[in-house]
Amino acid sequence: MDHFIGFDYLLRVCLGRDCHISIFGPPGFHRQIENKINAYTWNLVENYTNDFALHVTEVHPEHKLLRTYHCRKAFEPEIQDANENFSGTLVENSSFAVKGEFLDHKIPCLAYRFEEKSRVNIKKNALLEMGLPVGAWLMDLKDRILRGDPDDTPVRVWWKEGKQEGGERFIPLGELKATIVKMTPGQKIAYITDAVYNEDNARKIVELAYGSDLMFIEAMFLHEDADKAAEKHHLTARQAGALARRAGAKRISLFHFSPKYKGAGDLLVEEAMAAFNGRES
Repeated sequence: MDHFIGFDYLLRVCLGRDCHISIFGPPGFHRQIENKINAYTWNLVENYTNDFALHVTEVHPEHKLLRTYHCRKAFEPEIQDANENFSGTLVENSSFAVKGEFLDHKIPCLAYRFEEKSRVNIKKNALLEMGLPVGAWLMDLKDRILRGDPDDTPVRVWWKEGKQEGGERFIPLGELKATIVKMTPGQKIAYITDAVYNEDNARKIVELAYGSDLMFIEAMFLHEDADKAAEKHHLTARQAGALARRAGAKRISLFHFSPKYKGAGDLLVEEAMAAFNGRES
């Protein structure tokens, strides 16, 4: 249940909003989504002003299946792409990419890595020195840089002055990049949960999370309960810390503790951090 229990609340919060949510899951995911949706009666949704939508991608080892469910159509499934190739990338645009990897939890579970392409930082002092305002135009500037637009591309700098119509200037992209922009490497965030410790899972986790700035990883049992962890197809805290160390993660965030350790979560953290810092094998 813990794999899916938050879906209903998320759906309820989004009903009536002008937005969409993209959700990804392993084989059988469409059936699970539709079973959830069909538990409710959608007799009034055609009257909603906004048409909230779910974009649901079912991920298989070599392909992806996309279905869309529109609120105002009572969430009837619409097949968008019957068979799109999957080679590890779930989402990618000019700003970031999300990778997925199948792990063994007795059922297939997905682990994720979110990776920014790079960060476009605005140097406020340089902005002031050029007499340029802050505003929405900076988002357009960042998008152009991340897309790799040519340096001679004119960038519209515009502003408003109170209720009066403001002004605008056009400045070459290359000039703005050279004066008010500082590029820094993007961050990598890994998310790993619901996986048994075995050689194949360990290799996949290390490869997916390699060099991550922040690694979220489950630490469900103490290592003294490693047999129980294996039986439940979960990691021990020591295994989690050791995997994060092998992956070269800069920081780890531990979660998914067994209720067995209620009030004693610090023991799981201590064990994981000892392995992460190389104090235990």
